[in-house]
Amino acid sequence: MLRSHKLLALFVVLALLIGATVSAQDDGLKLTGWPYEVDVVTENLGRFTEQSGNDAVFLPFPSNEYRDKMVASFVAGTEFDVAYVRDSYLAEWAAAGWILPISGLEGADELLADLPQGIIDQMSYEGEVYGLPYYSGTQVLAYNQSHLDGAGIMAPPETWDEMAAQAQMIKDAGVVEHPILMELRSGENYLLRSLEIITAAHGGRFFDESYNPEFHLPDSPFRQGLEWIKTNLDSGLIDPASLTNAEVDTLMMAGTNSFMATTDYTLKAMNDPEQSNEAGNIKNALIPGANDQRSGTIGYVRLYSITNGAEDMDAAWQLVQFLGGKDATGVYYVPKRWALEFGLGFSPAPLYEDEEVRNSISGWIDPDLLNEQGNYAISRAYRFVPFFSDWEISSWGPLQAIILGEADADDVLDELAEEWIELKEDWGY
Repeated sequence: MLRSHKLLALFVVLALLIGATVSAQDDGLKLTGWPYEVDVVTENLGRFTEQSGNDAVFLPFPSNEYRDKMVASFVAGTEFDVAYVRDSYLAEWAAAGWILPISGLEGADELLADLPQGIIDQMSYEGEVYGLPYYSGTQVLAYNQSHLDGAGIMAPPETWDEMAAQAQMIKDAGVVEHPILMELRSGENYLLRSLEIITAAHGGRFFDESYNPEFHLPDSPFRQGLEWIKTNLDSGLIDPASLTNAEVDTLMMAGTNSFMATTDYTLKAMNDPEQSNEAGNIKNALIPGANDQRSGTIGYVRLYSITNGAEDMDAAWQLVQFLGGKDATGVYYVPKRWALEFGLGFSPAPLYEDEEVRNSISGWIDPDLLNEQGNYAISRAYRFVPFFSDWEISSWGPLQAIILGEADADDVLDELAEEWIELKEDWGY
């Protein structure tokens, strides 16, 4: 209780400071976020003002303080009109009423029609969509074409079993010793992310739509994926470095491995001659499938949302549309600029057909396959319940123990399912 009082007091102090800072700014729309390329954001807002007649200013917070300072701002009655939102805390902000849905606003349906359903799901809470993408993307399969050529393999794998078979061919040909890389170390965005991908590719998810666990069920897609990992780690086809290395993509760039599921934008570095020994050799393919499932993956999205402090909803919605959708000329100006100048991921389908964008990104990734991969991204609403992070952290050690053969899968998964059910009941879900 004492800790809660201290946190509340901290938020009150932050709220007062933030309120004073924001109030000191000129009138006009106020956009907040983290301070990535502030000059570019300011230039974009200048274009918005020219087109709409509405003044707008960017007032960012430090990235590592962004969530806490925004919570304090919301508690105080925020004066920001539009805010950056990470999908990891969208449900928290939406449930509190701090950000507003765009569902039903004029022009929203047209813009959402250009987005893959998986990205829309990541921007949604309880059936309402809460913004438009700032940047977004999916996990893809990266593979080394020269390694496949060295083993006489004509095309990348379409199933996980085919990946294991190709890995064995590459190993037998003496190309590399451990062809497959996976992110299997304990920690955020490592082990569980890999398990989510392989589970999706086997046609399943960790939990159902009511947040009931499914991963522990006999012969579940989760169990099938977990067993595939264990088998191929034991055989040496999966690199043991997968269990400990925090930056496995650097091993792909060094040429020591052949296959890796990774975030789409990492292929830009993998094909950069200044960063990678294998520049030009790293290609993307669909994440392999299983059980008659062609593919499966997970997406990520950062979005622009209207806050509950917006006094002029029409103007705030115009700004969200300009930043995450189309400008007054009818083009995806801001998303296109981020893609061309900084390689940020995007979701609007028309950008995949844009000649400038295609020419820009085609040097390091296949835009058609990247676009198709988005169609296989699953919704992970369970990640946005308030107790997920506690459960996730407690799962890392036990799941690694299964993979290493140090614990019985039935016992561990049943215990993790029971722990989730207890948390779900405690939180009233």
